[in-house]
Amino acid sequence: MDRTIEASAPGIGVAPEDRRAGSRLDPKLILALAAVWLFWGSTIAGMRFAVETIPPYAMASARFLLAGAILYGICVVRGSGRVTRDDLVRAAITGGSLLLFGNGLIAWTVQYLPVGINSLLISISPVFMAIIAFLWGGERPSRFAVAGMVLGFGGLALLLQPKATSGIALWPALVTLFASIAWSFGSVYQRRTGKNGSLMLATALQMLFGGAFLGIEAAFCGQWQSLDVHAISAASLAGVAWLMIFGSLLGYSAYLYTMQYASTALASTYAYVNPIVAVMLGMLLFHERFTPVEALASAIILVGVALMMVPARPARTTRA
Repeated sequence: MDRTIEASAPGIGVAPEDRRAGSRLDPKLILALAAVWLFWGSTIAGMRFAVETIPPYAMASARFLLAGAILYGICVVRGSGRVTRDDLVRAAITGGSLLLFGNGLIAWTVQYLPVGINSLLISISPVFMAIIAFLWGGERPSRFAVAGMVLGFGGLALLLQPKATSGIALWPALVTLFASIAWSFGSVYQRRTGKNGSLMLATALQMLFGGAFLGIEAAFCGQWQSLDVHAISAASLAGVAWLMIFGSLLGYSAYLYTMQYASTALASTYAYVNPIVAVMLGMLLFHERFTPVEALASAIILVGVALMMVPARPARTTRA
């Protein structure tokens, strides 16, 4: 049975009615949350392996085109492959913002930034979502959300101070922040324009558009010409396979499932759990280490993001 697309990202620290707030933690939901935490927390590490011998935009293009084709094929077999004009417009916009400018740019920055730092910079996205939601639709952030935004930006400023850290590459860090803003815009757009339809079909179309856009970008940057298939390492192939299967097919589908059946606050936990998973994998797989100031800045960012997930209390009504 087709599900309803409501969001690619939750409303952050706002107080509209949440019809999923009373959802219970059934085994399927627990499994979906665990998949999002683990699989999405490991995607940057997977990208790091993948781009060792595969150009980043070409790698991302192949990943999403293959995953999208598989999902669309399943839709056709299930009889839900019919596409409308609105589906194409929405997929083009979200595929461009979420995958081309969001995920695709991260595939480039993993070459220059540590896995843990990159993930922490991405984790600031709930702050940008709240700002975009406020400017676009007037969604007022709660007091907790405002406090979280202040902490998030404060931790970000501390993290990017070259004299206080181990010297993070500034331009890749700024590109990651731009990718976070693009992801935030695409998430808010999808939440505001979502409607009844096939969840799997929308995901497939988004990946196909995003993969096509990334393929054009790879061609523009000469990455297809420079790709040497004989030089691709087993580690890179394993990274692409992990990203496609666990990051795109399973992880993304699990995330959309949580958006349907979990409360907003619970579904949003990925925003501060994923960086913790990424930091641990960076230390384990790539022997990354944090300076004391970087660790402090990271903690401030994660606390700020956690505050943004605190659901706002509904306004009290006074009796006459």
